[in-house]
Amino acid sequence: MVGLGLLILYVAVAIFAPWLSPYDPIAQVRLAQSYAMPEWVTIFPQFSDLATTKRLDLSWEATQSLEFVKGWGRVATVRYEPTELRLTKVVLTSTFSFTTKAPNEFFMHFRYDAANLSDVELSIMLTINTPEDEQHLFWKSPTITKDEAQEVTRDSKDPLFIDLLGYQAIENIGNIIFAAKGDYTFDLDLLLMPLSSNAAAEITIEHGHIALLGHIHGILGADYFAKDIFTQIIHGARISLAIGLLAAVVGTSIGIIVGVASGYLGGVVDEVSMRTVDILLCLPLLPLLLALVHLYGRNVYYIVLFIAVFGWQGLSRVIRSQTLSIRETAYIETAKASGAGGFYIMLRHIVPNIIPVAFASMVLAVPGAILFESALSFLGFGDPRVPTWGKMLQNSFLFGGFGNLAWYWIIPPGLAIIGICLAFVFIGFAFDEIVNPRLRRRR
Repeated sequence: MVGLGLLILYVAVAIFAPWLSPYDPIAQVRLAQSYAMPEWVTIFPQFSDLATTKRLDLSWEATQSLEFVKGWGRVATVRYEPTELRLTKVVLTSTFSFTTKAPNEFFMHFRYDAANLSDVELSIMLTINTPEDEQHLFWKSPTITKDEAQEVTRDSKDPLFIDLLGYQAIENIGNIIFAAKGDYTFDLDLLLMPLSSNAAAEITIEHGHIALLGHIHGILGADYFAKDIFTQIIHGARISLAIGLLAAVVGTSIGIIVGVASGYLGGVVDEVSMRTVDILLCLPLLPLLLALVHLYGRNVYYIVLFIAVFGWQGLSRVIRSQTLSIRETAYIETAKASGAGGFYIMLRHIVPNIIPVAFASMVLAVPGAILFESALSFLGFGDPRVPTWGKMLQNSFLFGGFGNLAWYWIIPPGLAIIGICLAFVFIGFAFDEIVNPRLRRRR
């Protein structure tokens, strides 16, 4: 019952994975800062001032009354037609409040489109003003003399941006810029210099936003790439179940075919089959799988195939012994006397009798396949295109999860692997007691 309960839980998680989390387990990064802790840690006093990621839209306003500045808000449009030849400065501002602990990481983004430039030199400069009246230069364009559109992104991890701010390469530049709590103001300065009386320009500023990456995120936090760990866990259930079931089904099918054919036909077929089994049983499985995956590519289908091909030997011996016993029964002799062929007897009379034993073995083979895939992924031989629990453990080992004591990145995938293996082991042992009378407990 415990095994069935766990299995039902994992199956439900695998089926409803797209609805349980809104994030993509592979593509969506920078959801928070690296190693962001789970949100529920704020119940502890020492973490009460931590905040989630804040994504704020920048709404632009003009600081001076100019009739050629139109469309304030998320999209600001400047239509410039000067009446005299002098430098004109247009300042657009956007203010937002920040009242929590300073983020280690942040990024901001906006887009400008300078169109219909005629006899005008344009320069754009973006600065931020802190509540302590400090000013930081975020970005400055070269002189623009022709139509141009550009996406501007400022990232706290960009060494060039850190150098522009006047600091050395440090990890937590956000702690310096957003150290104070209060109102922050972005100033976007447009410097327009007409070169003739026919000067004209149209500049559009849009899609401005800033993301202050949080120290906490979601149910299980975020990893080094700031991907949602909970999303990876629930999507990993799909991959693990698929790998375990496919490998077990294929391996069990091979074991049934070899075991039945060897036990019923005997002779050369039996000798060749069992010697092949002996050879395969002597091979070191994990190093062999590592070599094959390295040779044929890190593809999840290859991994399933390799695990299945090298996972049927023990079952084939059990099936062979069962077949040898069934072959001597009276109804098999009756079937032969009635003119039944060997293939018909194996398919109709032997296979149905060994299915319960094969099914119990298949259920017990699922956790072995899951553990092999996890081991391959942890060693760096897993499929990089799919989120698996083994790959999560590998990433936590490679990218500082252990060194930074990010337990929320290490323990959940380990517990997920243990839970799904226990589910199949409990079910397999219970089913084995049913089909094998010698294992039944006396009552």
